[in-house]
Amino acid sequence: MIVNMMKKFSALSCLLLTLVVALLTSACASVSTMQTPGVVPEGEVRWAISSSAAGGEGDVHASADPNFEASVRYGAAENFDLGFKINFAGAGVGLKYQFVRGDFDLALGLEAAYQYVRTSGTDTPASHVVVAQIPLLMEYHFNPYVGLAFGPKILGLYNAEIDNKTTTDDGNGNEITIETNRSDIWGNERSGLYVGLMIGLPLRLTEGIWFMPEINVYANAYDKAEDSFSNALWQASVSVFFGGL
Repeated sequence: MIVNMMKKFSALSCLLLTLVVALLTSACASVSTMQTPGVVPEGEVRWAISSSAAGGEGDVHASADPNFEASVRYGAAENFDLGFKINFAGAGVGLKYQFVRGDFDLALGLEAAYQYVRTSGTDTPASHVVVAQIPLLMEYHFNPYVGLAFGPKILGLYNAEIDNKTTTDDGNGNEITIETNRSDIWGNERSGLYVGLMIGLPLRLTEGIWFMPEINVYANAYDKAEDSFSNALWQASVSVFFGGL
């Protein structure tokens, strides 16, 4: 009993230390999935930590600094769980209902998050981003230790207006106001509705620990101004999960 308590305390200590690092080093918004269709068993808790990189193609070619996240999910009912995800830039909440369970799992989720995004190398160093996701998650279990997770997603991305005007001297002692444009991957030109796909490879190491590399790719549903599907976003990550299996 004492040995088990020490193991749990050690795992929790490592998780908390990683979470502190995540909160201190995160800088960009997240459009990750960081879960499979399998809900957390009723009354149990699943912790997770993740490291990811993101980028975009289209009107603006850009990439974001590495992002670190931590999440916790609670099994609220037999086929239903609730989740909370956090990084230094913001936080999000979500829920998930599992329809099918067995060799093939199927679930529908809903997530909403707020992010205060810090960027570098741009005239305007910050923006406010609201993200909503509806993932349809599926997983095929090859065996008890290896699976293939995948599914389509709908992503709503809104970048709120912030003050992007700066005052400077024109060299003759006169103050002038300059309006600048953000050019990071979460800029105003990328607000809108996106459709995407998530692919992950859940690898279960022990009864209580598993990890999953995943990639999420999105394309905007339609850009009226460009008359095309002109913008794309991607986020690749590796997550480690503890408990609630």
